[in-house]
Amino acid sequence: MADYQIFSDGACDIGFEKAAELNIQLIPFYVSIDHENYYKEILEISLNDYFRFMTDEKGYPKTSLPSIQDYIDAFRPALEAGKDVLCLTMTRSLTASQESAMTAKSMLEEDFPNARIEVINSWVATGAQMLLLMEMARMQKNGKSLDDVLSYVEKARVDARIHFMVGDLSYLEVGGRIGKLATLSGGLLKIKPIIILKDGEIGVGGVCRARKKGLTQITDVTKKHFKETGENPAEYIATLGTNTIWDDMDHFFELAKESAPGMEFLPHFQIGATISSHTGPGTTGFCFVKKYEYYGF
Repeated sequence: MADYQIFSDGACDIGFEKAAELNIQLIPFYVSIDHENYYKEILEISLNDYFRFMTDEKGYPKTSLPSIQDYIDAFRPALEAGKDVLCLTMTRSLTASQESAMTAKSMLEEDFPNARIEVINSWVATGAQMLLLMEMARMQKNGKSLDDVLSYVEKARVDARIHFMVGDLSYLEVGGRIGKLATLSGGLLKIKPIIILKDGEIGVGGVCRARKKGLTQITDVTKKHFKETGENPAEYIATLGTNTIWDDMDHFFELAKESAPGMEFLPHFQIGATISSHTGPGTTGFCFVKKYEYYGF
């Protein structure tokens, strides 16, 4: 295995157990349900408690990015062991996590002048960030260099997509993240926007009022994507995610397979607190990333 350590912020939603299995180290975000005390996601507050606050108490939680010190504390042991560092962060358009990691990099380079510390913006988040990490770990296991992995991410993040349905638009409004979706706010907060996250930015792929229709629209957007780009779905890995509603995921899976013939699907995953704090309960999405072999590595 190549001698570098892969890191990611917790927005990837890969889970600590799976991350450990792949030799990926996570730096979690912080979440708060009382807007005063902040806890490391999963490590100090469970997702069950977090989502119970959102669904039962109709609360609006807050999140905070990993601190510079969090990154320093994570990177230092790897550097002391003589390893280089490669860290993937959530898209810069949604968080300043990359800035924390970059500042930590600058500070640690003073103590480890011969070490290599690379921090790269994934341009995505949640399930797509997870898929990128899994491909990175697979490359490392297969002996690919740090430069190869960096080059892969730079190419794959262009083709990576998240097509998802916002559970409750009011969470984006309360969190001040409504941005390009501002035209959908006001009296239309009951709608469920279909969002496309690509090239590090969010855009509107459609709107609906009923969840079942929304799931169909997500897969329609995916089908349209592959038709317009000419890309082959069989060259991609994918995963479907939701945060609080699971009873229609099998139906969603059947729709997804039809929209992207030949695509490899990994097990469904739970969208975590970092994304959910801005998109609300009921958020559901389709994430896909191109496999590294199809870029010639």
